[in-house]
Amino acid sequence: MTPHAAHSRPHPDAHCVFCAHDTLDVVLEETEHFLVIADHAPLAEGHLLIVPRDHFACYGALPQELDDEAHDLRERATRFLTSAYRPPIFFEHGVFRQTVSHAHLHALPLGAASHGFADEVGRIGRPAPSLDALRAWYAEQGHYFYLETERKETGEREALLFPPEMDVYFRVMGTLRDHTAHTAAWVPPALRQMQGGAKMRALAAAWHTYFEDRD
Repeated sequence: MTPHAAHSRPHPDAHCVFCAHDTLDVVLEETEHFLVIADHAPLAEGHLLIVPRDHFACYGALPQELDDEAHDLRERATRFLTSAYRPPIFFEHGVFRQTVSHAHLHALPLGAASHGFADEVGRIGRPAPSLDALRAWYAEQGHYFYLETERKETGEREALLFPPEMDVYFRVMGTLRDHTAHTAAWVPPALRQMQGGAKMRALAAAWHTYFEDRD
Protein backbone atom coordinates (compact mmCIF):
# COMPACT_ATOMS: atom_id res chain seq x y z
CA MET A 1 0.00 0.00 0.00
CA THR A 2 1.46 3.35 -0.98
CA PRO A 3 1.29 6.52 1.15
CA HIS A 4 -0.70 8.19 -1.63
CA ALA A 5 -3.33 5.45 -1.53
CA ALA A 6 -3.50 5.67 2.26
CA HIS A 7 -4.09 9.45 2.27
CA SER A 8 -6.43 9.94 -0.71
CA ARG A 9 -9.94 11.22 0.07
CA PRO A 10 -12.49 8.47 -0.59
CA HIS A 11 -15.96 8.62 -2.11
CA PRO A 12 -19.04 7.56 -0.10
CA ASP A 13 -19.90 3.88 -0.24
CA ALA A 14 -23.58 3.30 -0.99
CA HIS A 15 -23.48 0.05 0.98
CA CYS A 16 -21.77 1.43 4.10
CA VAL A 17 -23.93 2.14 7.16
CA PHE A 18 -21.49 4.79 8.43
CA CYS A 19 -21.69 6.68 5.12
CA ALA A 20 -25.49 6.87 5.48
CA HIS A 21 -25.30 9.60 8.12
CA ASP A 22 -29.04 10.29 8.20
CA THR A 23 -29.85 6.69 9.14
CA LEU A 24 -27.57 6.38 12.18
CA ASP A 25 -29.52 5.67 15.35
CA VAL A 26 -28.01 7.90 18.06
CA VAL A 27 -25.72 10.71 16.92
CA LEU A 28 -24.24 12.45 19.94
CA GLU A 29 -22.30 15.16 18.12
CA GLU A 30 -21.35 16.27 14.61
CA THR A 31 -18.31 18.24 13.47
CA GLU A 32 -17.13 19.18 10.00
CA HIS A 33 -15.39 15.85 9.36
CA PHE A 34 -16.55 13.51 12.14
CA LEU A 35 -19.57 12.05 13.88
CA VAL A 36 -19.73 10.85 17.47
CA ILE A 37 -22.31 8.09 17.78
CA ALA A 38 -23.52 5.56 20.33
CA ASP A 39 -22.40 2.01 19.60
CA HIS A 40 -25.47 -0.05 18.67
CA ALA A 41 -24.13 -3.14 20.51
CA PRO A 42 -22.44 -1.55 23.54
CA LEU A 43 -20.05 -3.55 25.69
CA ALA A 44 -20.91 -1.13 28.51
CA GLU A 45 -23.12 1.91 28.91
CA GLY A 46 -21.15 4.84 27.50
CA HIS A 47 -19.65 2.86 24.60
CA LEU A 48 -19.33 5.35 21.74
CA LEU A 49 -17.66 5.62 18.35
CA ILE A 50 -15.80 8.49 16.69
CA VAL A 51 -16.42 8.07 12.96
CA PRO A 52 -15.02 10.16 10.09
CA ARG A 53 -17.70 11.32 7.69
CA ASP A 54 -15.65 10.27 4.67
CA HIS A 55 -15.27 6.58 3.84
CA PHE A 56 -11.72 5.97 5.07
CA ALA A 57 -10.72 2.37 5.63
CA CYS A 58 -9.23 3.06 9.08
CA TYR A 59 -7.61 5.80 11.14
CA GLY A 60 -4.30 4.92 9.53
CA ALA A 61 -5.79 6.24 6.28
CA LEU A 62 -6.87 9.62 7.69
CA PRO A 63 -5.12 12.61 6.09
CA GLN A 64 -2.99 14.67 8.44
CA GLU A 65 -5.20 17.74 8.12
CA LEU A 66 -7.88 15.94 10.16
CA ASP A 67 -5.55 15.17 13.10
CA ASP A 68 -6.43 18.21 15.24
CA GLU A 69 -10.16 17.68 14.85
CA ALA A 70 -9.82 13.97 15.67
CA HIS A 71 -7.65 14.77 18.69
CA ASP A 72 -10.12 17.35 20.01
CA LEU A 73 -12.97 14.83 19.80
CA ARG A 74 -10.92 12.17 21.60
CA GLU A 75 -10.18 14.64 24.38
CA ARG A 76 -13.83 15.65 24.54
CA ALA A 77 -14.92 12.01 24.75
CA THR A 78 -12.27 11.33 27.41
CA ARG A 79 -13.45 14.19 29.62
CA PHE A 80 -17.07 13.17 29.28
CA LEU A 81 -16.58 9.44 29.86
CA THR A 82 -14.22 9.99 32.80
CA SER A 83 -16.76 12.29 34.43
CA ALA A 84 -19.96 10.41 33.62
CA TYR A 85 -18.66 6.81 33.73
CA ARG A 86 -15.00 5.77 33.96
CA PRO A 87 -11.77 6.59 32.09
CA PRO A 88 -12.05 5.21 28.55
CA ILE A 89 -10.10 2.62 26.67
CA PHE A 90 -9.84 3.43 22.95
CA PHE A 91 -9.46 0.69 20.38
CA GLU A 92 -9.68 0.37 16.62
CA HIS A 93 -9.78 -2.53 14.23
CA GLY A 94 -7.41 -1.12 11.62
CA VAL A 95 -9.35 -3.01 8.93
CA PHE A 96 -8.39 -6.24 10.72
CA ARG A 97 -11.65 -7.89 11.96
CA GLN A 98 -13.77 -4.83 11.16
CA THR A 99 -17.52 -5.45 11.23
CA VAL A 100 -18.12 -2.24 9.23
CA SER A 101 -15.57 -1.41 6.54
CA HIS A 102 -15.30 2.25 7.52
CA ALA A 103 -12.92 3.79 10.05
CA HIS A 104 -14.37 3.99 13.56
CA LEU A 105 -12.62 4.47 16.89
CA HIS A 106 -14.24 2.80 19.89
CA ALA A 107 -14.26 4.65 23.22
CA LEU A 108 -15.21 2.32 26.07
CA PRO A 109 -15.52 3.51 29.69
CA LEU A 110 -13.89 0.46 31.24
CA GLY A 111 -11.69 2.30 33.71
CA ALA A 112 -7.95 2.82 33.96
CA ALA A 113 -5.76 -0.17 33.16
CA SER A 114 -4.27 -2.08 36.06
CA HIS A 115 -0.50 -2.43 36.30
CA GLY A 116 -0.70 -6.07 35.23
CA PHE A 117 -2.82 -5.40 32.16
CA ALA A 118 -0.76 -2.44 30.91
CA ASP A 119 2.50 -4.35 31.31
CA GLU A 120 1.21 -7.53 29.67
CA VAL A 121 -0.15 -5.90 26.52
CA GLY A 122 2.80 -3.48 26.42
CA ARG A 123 5.18 -6.39 25.96
CA ILE A 124 3.48 -7.46 22.71
CA GLY A 125 2.54 -4.09 21.20
CA ARG A 126 4.44 -1.29 19.48
CA PRO A 127 4.12 2.27 20.88
CA ALA A 128 1.86 4.51 18.78
CA PRO A 129 2.25 8.04 20.15
CA SER A 130 0.35 9.76 17.33
CA LEU A 131 -1.75 9.23 14.23
CA ASP A 132 1.48 9.46 12.26
CA ALA A 133 2.43 6.08 13.74
CA LEU A 134 -0.84 4.56 12.48
CA ARG A 135 -0.32 6.11 9.05
CA ALA A 136 3.22 4.79 8.83
CA TRP A 137 2.17 1.26 9.82
CA TYR A 138 -0.81 1.26 7.44
CA ALA A 139 1.24 2.58 4.51
CA GLU A 140 4.09 0.12 5.08
CA GLN A 141 2.40 -2.99 6.51
CA GLY A 142 -1.36 -2.68 6.00
CA HIS A 143 -3.84 -3.87 8.61
CA TYR A 144 -3.34 -3.45 12.36
CA PHE A 145 -5.12 -3.46 15.72
CA TYR A 146 -4.89 -0.39 17.99
CA LEU A 147 -5.43 -0.03 21.74
CA GLU A 148 -5.03 2.99 24.03
CA THR A 149 -5.37 2.81 27.81
CA GLU A 150 -4.75 4.96 30.86
CA ARG A 151 -2.42 3.57 33.51
CA LYS A 152 -4.18 3.50 36.86
CA GLU A 153 -1.05 4.19 38.88
CA THR A 154 0.14 7.26 36.89
CA GLY A 155 -2.85 8.51 34.87
CA GLU A 156 -0.67 8.52 31.74
CA ARG A 157 -2.17 7.27 28.50
CA GLU A 158 -0.41 4.59 26.45
CA ALA A 159 -1.25 3.75 22.84
CA LEU A 160 -0.13 0.52 21.20
CA LEU A 161 -0.25 -1.03 17.73
CA PHE A 162 -0.49 -4.78 17.19
CA PRO A 163 -0.03 -6.90 14.07
CA PRO A 164 -3.17 -8.38 12.45
CA GLU A 165 -2.61 -11.86 13.83
CA MET A 166 -5.40 -13.87 15.41
CA ASP A 167 -3.32 -15.21 18.29
CA VAL A 168 -2.15 -11.70 19.21
CA TYR A 169 -5.68 -10.33 18.90
CA PHE A 170 -7.22 -12.97 21.14
CA ARG A 171 -4.42 -12.63 23.66
CA VAL A 172 -4.91 -8.86 23.91
CA MET A 173 -8.71 -9.00 23.95
CA GLY A 174 -8.71 -11.92 26.38
CA THR A 175 -6.48 -9.97 28.75
CA LEU A 176 -8.72 -6.92 28.38
CA ARG A 177 -11.81 -9.03 29.13
CA ASP A 178 -10.20 -10.56 32.21
CA HIS A 179 -9.33 -7.14 33.59
CA THR A 180 -12.69 -5.48 32.81
CA ALA A 181 -15.24 -8.24 33.44
CA HIS A 182 -16.72 -6.18 36.29
CA THR A 183 -17.57 -3.22 34.01
CA ALA A 184 -18.30 -4.72 30.58
CA ALA A 185 -20.88 -7.17 29.25
CA TRP A 186 -18.64 -9.56 27.30
CA VAL A 187 -21.51 -11.32 25.55
CA PRO A 188 -22.11 -11.98 21.83
CA PRO A 189 -22.77 -8.85 19.70
CA ALA A 190 -26.28 -10.00 18.75
CA LEU A 191 -27.29 -10.13 22.40
CA ARG A 192 -25.61 -6.79 23.13
CA GLN A 193 -27.54 -5.27 20.22
CA MET A 194 -30.84 -6.59 21.58
CA GLN A 195 -30.07 -5.07 24.97
CA GLY A 196 -28.42 -1.92 23.66
CA GLY A 197 -31.34 0.45 23.14
CA ALA A 198 -31.65 1.54 26.77
CA LYS A 199 -27.87 1.99 27.10
CA MET A 200 -27.75 4.10 23.93
CA ARG A 201 -30.54 6.35 25.20
CA ALA A 202 -28.87 6.69 28.59
CA LEU A 203 -25.58 7.62 26.92
CA ALA A 204 -27.30 10.27 24.78
CA ALA A 205 -28.97 11.80 27.82
CA ALA A 206 -25.70 11.82 29.79
CA TRP A 207 -23.77 13.36 26.88
CA HIS A 208 -26.22 16.21 26.37
CA THR A 209 -26.52 16.87 30.12
CA TYR A 210 -22.74 17.00 30.51
CA PHE A 211 -22.14 19.41 27.62
CA GLU A 212 -25.18 21.69 27.85
CA ASP A 213 -23.53 23.70 30.64
CA ARG A 214 -20.03 23.54 29.17
CA ASP A 215 -20.43 24.56 25.51
